[in-house]
Amino acid sequence: MRLTLQTDYALRMLMYLAVHRGRPCRVTDVAADFGISRNHLLKVALKLGRLGYLATARGRTGGIALARAPADINLGDVVRQMEDVFDLTECMRSNGSCAITPACRLKGVVGRALDAFLSVFDGVTLADIVANGSELRTLLELNRPSGKSVALEPAPGGE
Repeated sequence: MRLTLQTDYALRMLMYLAVHRGRPCRVTDVAADFGISRNHLLKVALKLGRLGYLATARGRTGGIALARAPADINLGDVVRQMEDVFDLTECMRSNGSCAITPACRLKGVVGRALDAFLSVFDGVTLADIVANGSELRTLLELNRPSGKSVALEPAPGGE
């Protein structure tokens, strides 16, 4: 089973915002610290905002921040909302065309495996995975191209 890049980036963005709580961040900061595409992260941030996970503020002191407490963000919910489909096999697709679908038992096995996969996420909150926040912040700072902390002033418009 595999998560899309969109879901991977959403989880990383939520983690970043959780360990930098108390101040608005910029999508540019998240992208730089993880070494990933700012453009992709902008799309992820928009979706997370629409889903109610992010709050945004415009202006000189603006940026993005968590709209909920990390303990109130269940990873299973995030994964389900970020993933478009969980059609892992042809027979799981609504317009699937496998010749043996009517008699095949694979769909049930794959369905149970998917349920087990998602149930692991269901048992974890954002707070659980950022309990080592100071260590995560240190690693993110080391990953910056300069290796140094950057000024924490958000850019206009939250970007």
